[in-house]
Amino acid sequence: MPRSFAKPSPTELKNGWLQLDICMRPAFSYYVWQKQFQPPNDTSDECKFMRAAALQCSLLNIRSLDEFYRPQSKPDDIRAEHYSNFPNPGPFLSDDEAKQLHQLVAHLTYRRFREFDTTWNTFHLLSRAYDRFEPFLDYIRDAEFVGQINIEASINVMKKRYKTWLSEMAALEVKRGA
Repeated sequence: MPRSFAKPSPTELKNGWLQLDICMRPAFSYYVWQKQFQPPNDTSDECKFMRAAALQCSLLNIRSLDEFYRPQSKPDDIRAEHYSNFPNPGPFLSDDEAKQLHQLVAHLTYRRFREFDTTWNTFHLLSRAYDRFEPFLDYIRDAEFVGQINIEASINVMKKRYKTWLSEMAALEVKRGA
């Protein structure tokens, strides 16, 4: 039987989307590291450390974004199901992917030694995340902020930023032959 939780207040719902954007932006950390900061020869311990930190930040936030589309499990979870007129498409990670990310970035396990450096295709994960996020942004803009020009403009800027980053990532994927 599903657990019952108190419904978020209208103010919490109206502001909840900002938390989702706060997850989406750092989900691109690994890409931004590669684009702006990764030196050509990044074999130093410092570069390995920063690359791993950027990757972990991306994976942790991808995991959080996916959780938004899953059923609520804690009283203060922000979930798509709270937005009654939003057609929740469900999670974008498979159960296996979600479990693997949960084990690798949210828990201190022995698996980290073996699996953290696995090549993660953050482009594909972020593409799937954005495919879920964009309709939610459209819903929020149209349901909560109609006529509020500044917020509508901010949402449009967000969408443009993420589409630009995904387009740049796609070009890198083609260049790499992935």
